Amino acid sequence: MNTIPNNLPLVSIICTCYNQAAFVEQTLSSIMSQDYPYLEVFVSDNGSSDDSARRIQDFCQNNTHHFQVTYHPENLGICKAFNRAFAQAAGKYIIDLSADDILLPHCVSQQVQFFEKQTEEVGVIYSNIEWINEQGKSKGKAFGNLPPPSGNIWLPLLSKSFIPAPSMMIRRSLLLQMGGYNEQLAYEDLDFWLRSSRICHYAYLPQVLMQVRRAPTSATSGFDYAEKGLLESAYRVCLSTKLQLSDRKEYKALDKRILNYCLRAFTSQQFETALRFAHLLSSPILGKIITYWIKRKIGLRSLIRLYRLFK
Repeated sequence: MNTIPNNLPLVSIICTCYNQAAFVEQTLSSIMSQDYPYLEVFVSDNGSSDDSARRIQDFCQNNTHHFQVTYHPENLGICKAFNRAFAQAAGKYIIDLSADDILLPHCVSQQVQFFEKQTEEVGVIYSNIEWINEQGKSKGKAFGNLPPPSGNIWLPLLSKSFIPAPSMMIRRSLLLQMGGYNEQLAYEDLDFWLRSSRICHYAYLPQVLMQVRRAPTSATSGFDYAEKGLLESAYRVCLSTKLQLSDRKEYKALDKRILNYCLRAFTSQQFETALRFAHLLSSPILGKIITYWIKRKIGLRSLIRLYRLFK
């Protein structure tokens, strides 16, 4: 991995870890197993309170591959921790990797080969993935035979999150243009998708190139807990995005996403947050009815039926 071919672009892998001691060594091993020879790797322990920092230190000391490791004394949040590593990255392409996911051996090489064939308007590529549980057992693929959207995917992303974030490879120039991740948010995916898809195209690579873990400690599980701030961040992104919309198709697409967050807040008993999402809906009538039902804690099924009626 130390050989640097002049004709290959440098790829920067940024691996952020927070309390993932059970998985981080497997993730780092999967980086070591890549058949792509031109990598730089940044590993950031984001103030873990478990054994993650020691496991990272032991792994990196016992392997010859060059890891640039940072140990933050406290959790900076995933966006700030990523940005600090990104500021040092020189790669043409960036991979944002969680410390519980696994790159298959041909992942980087196939992503680079695919990306190099794209036009400059493509700023992000993403691949199919295999979901796994805590024990590493397969839970199926993200996509079947029907491919997800490619090209200008701004409108589809307004309504629904469908991209497995760890599978993305991103142009460094795009991240620089965007100023990195928004450090005011508790997580990065939604804001990145909605901002980037307005200014670049996405391309889909159908091969399964990595395993992504679904576990109780995964970031998406945090939506059910107000103290983690994920729904609050989603609200702020939806609010700022709504201010940029210009036609009815865009408003209707964002309404689907807003209602999904509204229902999630409602079912996790974050009622004030659910009300704030309801007030974002572009249909005043729908917003008022849902607000009425949330305040009276009317059943979830009724809210879903109402949404389908107005959709």
